[in-house]
Amino acid sequence: MIRKLKSGRWQVDIQPGGRGRRRIRKTFATKAEAKRFEQHVESRQAENQDWNPAPDRRSIADLVQEWYSAYGYSLKDGTKRKRKLDMMARLLGNPRATDFTASDFAAYRQRRLDMDGVSQNTVNREQAYLSAVFNELARFDKWDYPNPLSGIRKFKIDEPELAFLTQDEINALLEECQASSNPSVYYVARLALATGARWSEAEGVTRANFTPYRVTYNYTKSGKSRSVPLDESLYKELIQEVPFVSCAAAFRHAIRRAGIELPQGQLTHICRHTFASHFMMNGGDILTLQRILGHSDIKLTMRYAHLSPEHLRDAVEYAPKL
Repeated sequence: MIRKLKSGRWQVDIQPGGRGRRRIRKTFATKAEAKRFEQHVESRQAENQDWNPAPDRRSIADLVQEWYSAYGYSLKDGTKRKRKLDMMARLLGNPRATDFTASDFAAYRQRRLDMDGVSQNTVNREQAYLSAVFNELARFDKWDYPNPLSGIRKFKIDEPELAFLTQDEINALLEECQASSNPSVYYVARLALATGARWSEAEGVTRANFTPYRVTYNYTKSGKSRSVPLDESLYKELIQEVPFVSCAAAFRHAIRRAGIELPQGQLTHICRHTFASHFMMNGGDILTLQRILGHSDIKLTMRYAHLSPEHLRDAVEYAPKL
């Protein structure tokens, strides 16, 4: 029998050979290690043998490869994430995994922050990737020790203000898109603005994604398909133009020609933010917006709640009377 103690450790309590034989009790740091010991004793009926497993000599890079083979390959960004993890292993000096500590990672992330172009947000993402390697391998019974990163707090990042386009800016942008030498950029921008799609989602639609009068986005970030209604006239225009060609660069040039300045990192999402912001300002409700945007967590959608007219009226109605 294996049970968890109040101390957080796991105890094996067995009598190999049955009643009347010597009882064996032993505690371990993890359930996986306790299970291995139980299986060892039961398979060999070896109550008099010492439990002395061979030391785990795998390096961080070895764990990354095992993680990828067992789980990472199934992720949409699995190959990209593995490249990032391999880079981290090299920068860490690829130590033996059982020797790797929280202090080692703290020193690593400080070195990373001293590099040009590396932000706290980047380091937080790297920490999440590496921590997931230990957690997933533990789930597959391929890691029998505590996660060395479990007690490290990530950097607290101030959420940037989400920019959105005014109606005048939308008109100026679409005018520049229409004048572009890339014909797809005008239609992709309109589709993204009309449905709150990510740029890659709007750019990647085909005729099969359209049914009267809606568009269905597949292969989304959440992995779940979602359908969004379309204005009838826009629907009829779009089905004549799909499939689109790559036009992100053309969109960037149109933004520049329109004289629109955006916060760093928000170019590809500006159409999505604009849809969500105008949706709330025009009286839309937050739960409907969540379904349209495909957010799995309502907290992401709540970033737009302050734009609701009801929200603004409540601020006046319930504020202290001065």
